[in-house]
Amino acid sequence: MSENGGNGATELQTEDEALAVLMDADIDKVMSGLDRIIEAAPSYEKLFMRWQRQQWSTEDFDFSEDARQWADPDLITEDERRFLLFGFSQFFLGEERVTIELLPFAIGAPSHEAQVFLTTQISDEAKHMVFFDRFYREVLGIKASSIGDMLGKQRNNVNEQWEELFDGILHECAENLRKDPSDFASLVRGITVYMIVIEGTLALTGARFIIRNLKERNWFPGFTAGFTAVNRDESRHVGFGVKFLADAIKDDPANARIVERTLQETLPVASLVFVPPWVDDPYDFETPFYHSSEIFEYSLKALSKKLAAMGLDPAMLTAASEA
Repeated sequence: MSENGGNGATELQTEDEALAVLMDADIDKVMSGLDRIIEAAPSYEKLFMRWQRQQWSTEDFDFSEDARQWADPDLITEDERRFLLFGFSQFFLGEERVTIELLPFAIGAPSHEAQVFLTTQISDEAKHMVFFDRFYREVLGIKASSIGDMLGKQRNNVNEQWEELFDGILHECAENLRKDPSDFASLVRGITVYMIVIEGTLALTGARFIIRNLKERNWFPGFTAGFTAVNRDESRHVGFGVKFLADAIKDDPANARIVERTLQETLPVASLVFVPPWVDDPYDFETPFYHSSEIFEYSLKALSKKLAAMGLDPAMLTAASEA
């Protein structure tokens, strides 16, 4: 990567090293790379160039060992399978939602440079959806006549808060921009929901926990490599969102109030997207892989870093969580 830092062995000095990290599925190095993207605040042009260098194909990953492991009744318990299907499905359906809803954001972007980058993101999100569709077919063994049919079969795996956030709040943001692409306040709200809350706080946090735990068990090597590629893309998207909002806040402090109000609205819903629908206490539960306190704490720290990079006080999160 083009930005250098002082984190020793975790630094990615070249694109070759970045590719090696990708194929090794080291999600913490991907997250470290995101921190450096945020700190460096690269231009939209540089983010576009990064997209050109970081291409991958949904066919790059070998799922044969993944399929063997999923078919082994002695390797993965029923509780583990249920939890993995919950997590996989929330990501799979989420990729479809963000693919569909992003076009009005690109149309409403205030510069050609921002529009160009957002068109690359639409392509990325579609690729992520196809990656999950292939995984469901070749590893989980689920048959479907189309991607839409496959998605429909997974709807019962997501929770109510996922539906409220993606089908409600995100869809409303996209509809407002579709009706009036010149409404900059709606764009600020939408970028906050899409890039900061959904991608930067939920998706990257959830991915980190999924990938780390799969690697610790040596499960699904093809998926972990591919899912890390997905999240390197997401890191780039979040870098765009942080830069866009930082610039908007510098241009007009009123935009900071829009971000704050959006966080107050969405965070009480978004935090519960992590919660499996079968647990008794949504704020204190155990999964087969981690305790809820770990993922809540990590997501809060991740969001705090982004707010600080945008010029906002992370202390606002206390008020948002109590709203």
